[in-house]
Amino acid sequence: MIDRMERVQKLLKRKISVILQSEINDPRVKHVTILKVEVSRDLREARVFCEIAVGEDEKKAILKGLKSASGFIRGELANSIELKFIPRLTFLEDRSEERKETMDKLFEKIEKEHNWESTDQIEGQDE
Repeated sequence: MIDRMERVQKLLKRKISVILQSEINDPRVKHVTILKVEVSRDLREARVFCEIAVGEDEKKAILKGLKSASGFIRGELANSIELKFIPRLTFLEDRSEERKETMDKLFEKIEKEHNWESTDQIEGQDE
């Protein structure tokens, strides 16, 4: 079952990407890259994680555009793939890269503080 879910996820990712590039005429839906799709065990729900390469103000409009286009995208999926059910699509912004950058900065800060403490300890031993 898990193997089938993975195949369906990959298929949906590929098909949704193509539909967004070639079939959607909504000007709000731009600068979107589909990163991954997660489907529920019964294959009736799909969370579509995407990267949106614009400023924060535009991201909300793009997500609204994706939400309004989800019915059309489901219809296009129904025409192009054979599944018993075409899952309901929920588009979400993937913020994992932002979290990674935040964590990297935090680790750098900790490392700098650790280096300062090490330097202070060494200087204290010399006295």
